[in-house]
Amino acid sequence: MLIGLSLFLFTGQIILGLLQTSSANAAQQAAGRQSQATSVEASSAGLTPVQGSIQTPTVTPNLPFFTPSNTTAPALQLAAGHYVMYQTSTHIYLISTTDNTILPLYTPDYQYDQAVHPLLTPGGQLLYTGSKGIWITDVFDQQPTQIVALDPDTLITSLALSQDGKVIAWSTEPADGVGQINIYAGPLSSPQRVLQQSSLDCPCFRIFAFLNGGTPAADSTLLLTDDRGSNEALQYGLWSLDISNPGASPQLILGEDSQQGPLALMPYSNMLLYSPYEGAVPVPSDGSVPADVAALSYADSLSLAMLSGSGPALSNSQVVLAGSGNLTNGAQNRWVTTPTFSPDGHTLAYVEFSSDTQDPYDRHSAVYTVQVNGSPPNVQVGHPQLISTTTTRLLELGPWLNSHVVTMYGDGSIYALDVQSGALTSLGHPGGYVRILAVIGTGLT
Repeated sequence: MLIGLSLFLFTGQIILGLLQTSSANAAQQAAGRQSQATSVEASSAGLTPVQGSIQTPTVTPNLPFFTPSNTTAPALQLAAGHYVMYQTSTHIYLISTTDNTILPLYTPDYQYDQAVHPLLTPGGQLLYTGSKGIWITDVFDQQPTQIVALDPDTLITSLALSQDGKVIAWSTEPADGVGQINIYAGPLSSPQRVLQQSSLDCPCFRIFAFLNGGTPAADSTLLLTDDRGSNEALQYGLWSLDISNPGASPQLILGEDSQQGPLALMPYSNMLLYSPYEGAVPVPSDGSVPADVAALSYADSLSLAMLSGSGPALSNSQVVLAGSGNLTNGAQNRWVTTPTFSPDGHTLAYVEFSSDTQDPYDRHSAVYTVQVNGSPPNVQVGHPQLISTTTTRLLELGPWLNSHVVTMYGDGSIYALDVQSGALTSLGHPGGYVRILAVIGTGLT
């Protein structure tokens, strides 16, 4: 009896111990599953769980841009009370840096054209073109006034404004491509025709820009390019035209035989950024790049030179980005688009991209900057520096908010990027392709 009683008590202790061990293991497994579920939930929401403490997770900005170290770009804070102007195929809009509110502008007869950009005057007025002619309106008190009437069956192919905003110039051609190409220039109140030629007699001139500077020659010297009879925004070669001389003819500055073309003028100087070679890029078949943008010629190299003399002529040329030559397969090359100088002229930013070699020929882009030191004509060009990479399929740069923050378009959205810190913010998502035109307001930090 004593032996049986002992065995009974010993067996009960064993069973109790097994039950306690099983309960502890079950509790640990449940806790582990709960911890794993919390981690997966946080990961799927873009959150980072913190070990060893209980904290509120911080949401990481989900923007398609990354620093050179492949980390998420830090958030950029913009000053309030300013606006970014952009255009779509149907309207011109302002977007606020205060709250990202989008404001449509009243622009009757507005007509989108990749080759003809609406312009903002130094006084804050907007110049835009339509099927009936050229219009001007105040941005915040919109009362559009037509200042140029267009003849029937005629297209405006380029539009330019002098640096001081006092002189306007534009070019026209017949809608069917047969007839006369005309260039007009002069004060807003009294422009005159300054050049006429047959549309069958190329170079088929369009206006690239006015010469910069504070001299009388700046307002009376046009820089022209050749579109080679295309309706797209193509520009090869460079000529000057003295509009103060009624008998003057275009004078060659930059030959177009090797597919050279002008890209941008440095602010308040006549330093010209140009490409020694421009080529065609495979057209993405997935619709990620609009047809009129895909039809452009893109630079595979960059050079900087001074436009000097009464001619003027190029001098002191420097290589900014060496080219890879005329490759048989354009998809094997790397290309440059939308190069732009900061307002102080000391930073050049551009987008460099490559294309897949197979359909759908998607593009892969990154933002680079180059520092430009010294004063024209004695400037020193630095080496290109990678600022940001992106997963967007189409990336273009727009105007600068200040000397270190540049606007960008990427896959239906507008962004602002600080090229010094890599900080980034989204200004809005208009959807569809837009072209950024101007920034209204000063003093952004």
